[in-house]
Amino acid sequence: MSSKNESIKALTGRLMRIINKHSRIEELPIRTGKNVGLTAREVHCLNVIGQQEGINIKTIGDTLGVTKSAASQMVGKLEKKGFAQKEKAVNNDKEILAYLTDTGWDAFKAHKEFHERHFKTLMRQLDAFPDTQLAVAAAILSAVETVVDERIAELFDE
Repeated sequence: MSSKNESIKALTGRLMRIINKHSRIEELPIRTGKNVGLTAREVHCLNVIGQQEGINIKTIGDTLGVTKSAASQMVGKLEKKGFAQKEKAVNNDKEILAYLTDTGWDAFKAHKEFHERHFKTLMRQLDAFPDTQLAVAAAILSAVETVVDERIAELFDE
């Protein structure tokens, strides 16, 4: 087998390990000040709403890479836990908009601080790489994402 094939296998193996580790993180409950557990997926949904208050459910799904139905379910869970609320759009009875509650805003701010801390750590790790190498890494990840998108479309008839 060629060196390039071996390199691609090593790259995809590393990417799979990262995905699996990230999936483990996504399933862990995150405790909020009121000792209410949120999944990482719920926190990411909360984050999307906080970045654009009054965002519609379809856009939340598009942003998170999930279906409109999955986004609606996540917002519903956040609503039951007191972090978000849904409202019908003024000009469109079919469009549902999402907003954060005061508790949701507290969780949003805590999540933002958490990510800023970890982003600084990532920046320190990646600072040693020249811009050209980072651009190549971004292009590789873009190609991988395209293959994943094609696989999703094939598997789920999207």
